[in-house]
Amino acid sequence: MSTVYWDVETYSRRNLKHCGAHSYTTDPSTDVFFMCYAVDDCEVQTWRPGDDPPAPFANPPGHSFVSDNWTFENLILAHVLIPRYGFVPIPIEQQDCAQRRALANAFPAELGLRCKALDLPYYKDDAARRAMLRLSRLHAYKRPEDRERDLELLLQRCKTDVEATRAAYNSPRLRPLPPEERQQLLLDAKINARGICANVPFLEAAHALAVKERAAINARVNELTGGTITIIDQVGRIIETVNASGHKVTSLGKRSVAAVLAHEPEDLARELLELRQRGAFASTQKIQEAVKPRRPQRLPNT
Repeated sequence: MSTVYWDVETYSRRNLKHCGAHSYTTDPSTDVFFMCYAVDDCEVQTWRPGDDPPAPFANPPGHSFVSDNWTFENLILAHVLIPRYGFVPIPIEQQDCAQRRALANAFPAELGLRCKALDLPYYKDDAARRAMLRLSRLHAYKRPEDRERDLELLLQRCKTDVEATRAAYNSPRLRPLPPEERQQLLLDAKINARGICANVPFLEAAHALAVKERAAINARVNELTGGTITIIDQVGRIIETVNASGHKVTSLGKRSVAAVLAHEPEDLARELLELRQRGAFASTQKIQEAVKPRRPQRLPNT
């Protein structure tokens, strides 16, 4: 049985980080730039929309398929590649997730860090990452040649990711999952694909409560700073205000905020940072996505 390593590059009007993988992949605006794949040790190939599905994807029996994040790749397969481009379903039993194997062996989930830890000659190119962000978020290019440049960078990134996934997955330092853990992995994937039951009225009430709390926090921040800071998400202004009191804050991450508060700062900085902490618990984005399930009373994998 041959092994197919694959990766897709996508774009959408939705923000993957904000809405989650299921909402992203089921949105009508989401589509694929190209897919890169390699069979066993062969050269990486590229499929583009308009091409016929590659042979392994048109006839999966006889192949196993490895992707670095099989949750995302399988959602793209189900909601984009199959209905729009003639691909066929691939049974989850014929698949494996390189990221899950790495985590089971206590190696990093992120592919670039994993390759570094395994002493493999692959790394994430910063220019290609910036190109990926521009393209995936439908950046409005002023010059066509700039978009073509980014597409070439993205293609090389995709090819490199396939090569890196293959090298890391086959590293002798990563052991395959034992059969019993493999069965748990397959069960987990099926549960995620099915979704879980959700108490939608409860989620709607939680969303309303979070909106109310967020408004109260923003009103207090505005009052406390005399209108200099109007919402709790104005990170740069909050850092500037806190540092004006003699601190050296560089971020508003959980640990940074806790470290400053541990030193009992003066009233303005203390209350501002405490409001920032409260604001983190009053985030509405995840709840808002949860109350819009694709299937009534059911939450898909996010």
